[in-house]
Amino acid sequence: MEPVGTGFPTIDDALGGLITGDNVVWICDDDDDDVYRTLCVGLAGAASGQAQRLLHVGFGTERSWESPNVERLDASATSAYSRPSTLGDELDRRFQARPPTCVIVDDLASAVRRWGIEASVEFFSRVCPSMLQAGVTAYWRIGADVGRPAIESIRQITQCLIDVRGGRLRVVKAEGRAELKQAVQYRLTADDGALVASLAPAGGRLALGLVTFRRDLGLTQSELATIAGVTASAISQAESGARGLSVDTLLRISDALAVPLDRLVNSGPRPTYHLARHDRSRLAGNGVVALVPDASIGTRVYLVELGAGVVQAPVVAHQGVEVVAVARGLVQVDLGDDRPVLRAGDALVVESTVVRSWRNLRREPARFFRILRD
Repeated sequence: MEPVGTGFPTIDDALGGLITGDNVVWICDDDDDDVYRTLCVGLAGAASGQAQRLLHVGFGTERSWESPNVERLDASATSAYSRPSTLGDELDRRFQARPPTCVIVDDLASAVRRWGIEASVEFFSRVCPSMLQAGVTAYWRIGADVGRPAIESIRQITQCLIDVRGGRLRVVKAEGRAELKQAVQYRLTADDGALVASLAPAGGRLALGLVTFRRDLGLTQSELATIAGVTASAISQAESGARGLSVDTLLRISDALAVPLDRLVNSGPRPTYHLARHDRSRLAGNGVVALVPDASIGTRVYLVELGAGVVQAPVVAHQGVEVVAVARGLVQVDLGDDRPVLRAGDALVVESTVVRSWRNLRREPARFFRILRD
């Protein structure tokens, strides 16, 4: 299966790559219509070039873009799918029968105006997980005028949220990607069918990081400027992304306030959770898949697939606490002096010894999770 993509390499890179089943929500203003139209045309072209199927769900009667390679589902006020329940039923039917590769939902703000915020969010809450389950990559447009409560509700559910306003692109949320990808600001330009995201002069992260840092400490721009030895205008421009600050200036702030440099470029609080997402194709067959390999989190998770009768030693050696939790099959774990057997639903906690190997005792494939505490 060809990997999904927007058709614009710099947009894909800003997201940290797309994962099959991603729901990507774009917050746009009316002034950004050219950008969004260019994105839609690019998506259609990418899908066509890879022989993929693309479905366009339109809430309005007008068509801001056309492509012969796209099937359109009319969800306007006079259509058979004008209500959230009937539209949701039809999309579920299509996802189960012959799911498209990509879906463009254009735009959710029209649904909010027709259905109201509560019904629109409920519709999104129903369809977004269905697309994820079916492996359908979806792009939703939503106007900023729907208000913060609606946007926040959608942010909590979707896998990716991108703010595209004022000629800039900011990744607000991207589940399963590196934290450094999120909250970075890019310049966004649309010219002659090309959509390009390029890092702002301030490096993106500095702009938002400086704002967050200053507000956390209760400082005004003028107060921070005095500490940094620059003008208030320089701080203002750095926070807007129009310019950067020298390393000497950042070190001066760091020393004066006794904070590490990375605090100045960390644009938001540490996440309260880590969700590892992978394309399903990586989870098939024998071998080990690192679901959560980052030791800095404190816990690592691996998915292990064992063929019939296979004996295998752990790829990653570990001498701390670990858990082997069997999801399918019958697995024997070699601990040296003991060799316990685990069936589906059993979990083995290893505290003071080392797992030497595991063995599938059946003729059917076995699957289990290995969880390491660092």
